[in-house]
Amino acid sequence: MLKLKRLRIEQFRSVARNTELLFSDGINVLLGQNGTGKTTLLELISMIVRSNFSTLAKEELSIEYELSGSEGESVIVVVRNAALPQRSVDLAAREIFQSSVQLLSGVDRRELFRYGPEPGSASSDGGRSTVRGGVPSPLEPGFLSSYNVRSDALLQYLLRAGNARRLDESLDLFTKITSTDMGDLAGDILVDKNTWAPNPFAPPLVSDGILRKLEALYDPRQPDYSLPLDEPDVLASLKALMGFDRSELRVDVSARQRSVTLVRINNLLFRFWWKDGTLITHERLSYGQKRLVAFFYYLDCNPYTVIADELVNGLHHRWITASIDAIGQRQAFLTSQNPLLLDYVPITSAEEVQRSFVLCRSEPGAGRPGWVWENMTKEDAQDLFSAYGVGIEHVSEILQSRGLW
Repeated sequence: MLKLKRLRIEQFRSVARNTELLFSDGINVLLGQNGTGKTTLLELISMIVRSNFSTLAKEELSIEYELSGSEGESVIVVVRNAALPQRSVDLAAREIFQSSVQLLSGVDRRELFRYGPEPGSASSDGGRSTVRGGVPSPLEPGFLSSYNVRSDALLQYLLRAGNARRLDESLDLFTKITSTDMGDLAGDILVDKNTWAPNPFAPPLVSDGILRKLEALYDPRQPDYSLPLDEPDVLASLKALMGFDRSELRVDVSARQRSVTLVRINNLLFRFWWKDGTLITHERLSYGQKRLVAFFYYLDCNPYTVIADELVNGLHHRWITASIDAIGQRQAFLTSQNPLLLDYVPITSAEEVQRSFVLCRSEPGAGRPGWVWENMTKEDAQDLFSAYGVGIEHVSEILQSRGLW
């Protein structure tokens, strides 16, 4: 399983130039006041994990990041998007951006491939330069998986990470997956005979477990119908946490017949029953219950990475414990203004502390707003670890007393 080990930012929005961040393999927490760029950093991490920088096609960008695995495999990716000098005084002319990508060996920085438009091929359509052979722009979704990246671990990581969007503090994801509109849930599922797989360039918000249940019940003779999925694993966990006796997920299915069938699902209906037989559908769940459903469903769709804003909002401390435990071996990037989350972050060494916490602050320069993102210093990390070992203060209290949060 690959992890994001390092991120270097040479140029990105208002972030200080040459920012370099190290990350823990486990839980990483972004700390800072409102307006210090925590959500922006989560969004950038999501773009990196999903290999999709398309929303930055008209922005200056220069970053380098490293992905490493437990088997020693490592790869460095360099992504750049630069505005070309305007050749015309025509005020109506749009900015032209040119993007490029390098993939390097993580051991000796030997170049594995380089992608960039040929000279003169840049266009003004948001960085989507035309290249012979229909090769996608490096800013389009899934660009890395379009190449022979010479790493099975990296390829699997990229193919499985398409759903690792930022889980926001509202009920946005919950609304999307339960909406009657196809929305973001409706990436194509490719069905070739008995083989089911998400389209890697537009993966639906559907986990492998749910895909397997759909695969067993799918009837190619019916293009549109509804299926009850009796208690997928994700609902078994939720049922126990919320005190229900039984659960079910109902899914609407639409199919289009081609050489390879394209199957889409939408209108997820979560159903729970009390012991006395009373039915509760997801519309009647409380805010905290909906947040819990959304988070566990998100985990079910993301086997490698968790990216969540204000994770503990609306959750009882018992549910916070269950949520942190459910993250398991995934690499997590979290924010929280609530001190409860910080007391659940594993503290095992000063080195791990230094990697696990990213401090975010505003630091205006030349009259403009600016963001500074950095890991703790070695001294602060050692101080926190020593104070934690005494066992008198909570992690949140240690951070506040030392001016780190």
